[in-house]
Amino acid sequence: MRKILSSFSFFILLAVAAVAQQPTARFREIQESFRNTNNSIVMIAAHRGAHLEDPENSLAAFRKSIEMGIDIIELDVRCTKDGVLICMHDKTVDRTTNGKGNVKDLTFGEIRKLKLKHNNQLTEEIVPTLEEALSLTKGKIMVDLDIKSAGCIDAIMDMVNKTNTADQCLFFVGEAEHAKMIKAKNPAFITLLRTNSAQEVTDAFKVVKSEAIHIDDSHNNKEVIKGIKANGARVWHNALGDVDNAVKAGNTAAFERALNTGANIIQTDYPALLKQFLTEKKMYY
Repeated sequence: MRKILSSFSFFILLAVAAVAQQPTARFREIQESFRNTNNSIVMIAAHRGAHLEDPENSLAAFRKSIEMGIDIIELDVRCTKDGVLICMHDKTVDRTTNGKGNVKDLTFGEIRKLKLKHNNQLTEEIVPTLEEALSLTKGKIMVDLDIKSAGCIDAIMDMVNKTNTADQCLFFVGEAEHAKMIKAKNPAFITLLRTNSAQEVTDAFKVVKSEAIHIDDSHNNKEVIKGIKANGARVWHNALGDVDNAVKAGNTAAFERALNTGANIIQTDYPALLKQFLTEKKMYY
């Protein structure tokens, strides 16, 4: 009888684990919205996670983004001296942790001993690996991979394959040829291509079909955006900088400047405020 109960408990645990790995209803909604470039929804990307209350690029900030119901988290990926992929924006650990030194010169063991800072105060949060971040977010939210260590791109692609998260990760790249190379590795990979002019947008679609195009103020106009959407891609624009600074000062109407030409993914440091703004304008779910 004891063996039967033990076996039964084991299968119950397996079933619970399987359910936990299933995509949430909210994630399915996010994916459907991402694929439908002509809907009225403006998707929200939380810059370095929802980091107003938790350290940037921390599991806590990523978890908070999921709890808030945000569509996408942006995180930064670097390689340690011994080749471990971690979430870290800066070249050094100086600003965000209680340590010192270049990420590329430190082993993962050395970095793992550090604590992350938030508002210059130490927390109990540690530097997460990319694998931990993808395991946490799997089936819950899309992830923008801002690749800071270009030499680790193959390892990053391998990690996305290993965690089976190709359907939710956006590889953020600056060249159409890089996006093409990534898709050659796995056609299921999603790319977010940075462009610096209207001509770059036109030229990019001759090389590769990226699912999202990052634009800046130089070519943030209705004609360019219409062309991007006609090619079946989403339009990514940042509220970072002047818009977010105005929002921080209390002027949430400043978000209008980031989306008045038709961009339908907005990255911000204030995802909760953007969500409220879009909901009131009936431009969210």
